[in-house]
This record gives sequence, structure tokens and C-alpha cells, in this order.
Amino acid sequence: MTTGPDHRLARRAIAGGLALTLGALAAVGLAPAAASAAGARSSATATSLAASTGLTGSAGSAGSAGSSTSTGSSTSTGSSPAASSPLCTPSTFTTAQQMVESALAERFTQLNALVSRVNGSSTITSSDKSALLSDIQGTELPGIQALQAKVPTDTTCAQLRTDAHSMVYGYWVYAVMTPQTDLVVTNDAAMAADGLLDGLEPAVSAWIRNAQAHGIDTADAQAAFADYQAKVTAAGSLATTGQAATLLAQTPASHPATIPVFEQARTNLVNVADDLRAARQDLTTVIDDLS
Repeated sequence: MTTGPDHRLARRAIAGGLALTLGALAAVGLAPAAASAAGARSSATATSLAASTGLTGSAGSAGSAGSSTSTGSSTSTGSSPAASSPLCTPSTFTTAQQMVESALAERFTQLNALVSRVNGSSTITSSDKSALLSDIQGTELPGIQALQAKVPTDTTCAQLRTDAHSMVYGYWVYAVMTPQTDLVVTNDAAMAADGLLDGLEPAVSAWIRNAQAHGIDTADAQAAFADYQAKVTAAGSLATTGQAATLLAQTPASHPATIPVFEQARTNLVNVADDLRAARQDLTTVIDDLS
């Protein structure tokens, strides 16, 4: 084991940085359920970025039964034809009306859940937070609430179908707003985690040099550090402010052109997750090798 004040300071910086990084990685579903001590090798986590953001076909993280996948498809309470054009006849009007009211209530709940997710993120940038909340609270929620007030006053199937169509095609709560919010929040969390890992590089490099000065074999640590640097760089090239801006530029009016944009971002962030996981493991390898 290397000794001396330089070694202790470097190790303390790395250990502290690793603890902070684990917190950031937890935001994107990469931290283990129970983090080990900074000097112990962390076990690989089974939780993936895609699952944490609901981007593998399951419901979004906000938890609505009608959440869509990142591809823009949705469950029966999402953007299905039945939701946008309910089966309605004079004899079934009340039932159809209740169905639309229920679908509106679900969307209202989903949008508020998205607001909570944005407000609950400690890593989202202030500009991205402002943009998302402006869309959700300034456009989506007021629009859905206006329909919630109007639908109970509808008296014909034609009115009801018009409102149901507006509910789905005017707002795309599940197909656009949900994946957009999830992807932006996750992108910013990944950027934060990558920034923390990048910031540890000088301390890791100094620690390795200190070990070499004490005659310690650092071959394994150097190999792990080289891979660490490559993975951090790769992650930083995929989780970017530019990607967040592209995601925020998507609107309900541009759907379904939003689908390939969301799919590409999802692919990028899954790759970022892999890179950050590998970098985290490389860092614990360095700590184990030099401790």
C-alpha cells in the first residue's frame, strides 16, 4: 500500500468524488442498491438506464397506466383510436362521456407527475427545467383542464368526439410530453454524473504517479484508468446540452416526427449508461489496486 500525505489526499479526493458520483449515478439508475465503501469494489448494478426511465416499452417513470413508450406508441388509455374517437351513440352517450372524462383525469395526473419529476431532479439544468415546466404548466395542463371543464357540458356525440380528438392529438401527453420529460431529465442526470467522473481524473492520475514513485506496480491501475478516461469521454459525447435542446424542440404538433428523435436519444442514453457503469467499475478497480 502506498503511503504519505500525497497518497492520502489523492485517495480522499477520489473516495469523496466516488461517493458524490454514486449519488448522481443513482439518478440515472446506475448505482447499486447498497453502495459499498469507497475502497471496496462495487458490484455491477442490474438496474439499467432504459428501465429507470421507462424507455424499454414499459410505462414511464411517472407511473401512469396510460404511459407511452419512447416510440410514441401507448397503452389503451394513451393515444389509441378509442381514446381520440370514442364509440358514441345517443344511447351510449353517457358512457362515452364518462370514458373521455376518465381519460382526461389520467392525463391530468400524468402531467402533474411529470412536474414532480422535473422539480424533484437535482441535476436538471435551470434552463431545461424552465422549458419543461413552461410547456407542462403553461400549455399542457391548462389545455387539459379546459377540456375537463368542457366535456361534462357536451350534449352531442359530435361535440364529445371533437373534444376527445383534441385531448389526444392536441396534447400528446403520453406520446410526446412523457418521453420528452423523461429523456431530458435523464440526459441532464447523465451529464452531471459524467462531469463528476471527469473531475476525478486529475486526482486519479496523481494517485497513480504517487504509487509509481513508491515503487508500486500500477499496471492494472493504469489500464483501468485508461479505460476510465475513454468511457468518460464517450459518455460526454452522447449526453450533451445539444441533445437536451433537440429533445425540447419536439412539440405535440410535430408528432409523429418526434419518434425517431426520441429513439435516437434513448439509444444514446443507453450507451451512456453502459459507459458510466464501466467507468465506475474502472474507478473502483483503481482504488482496489492501489489501496
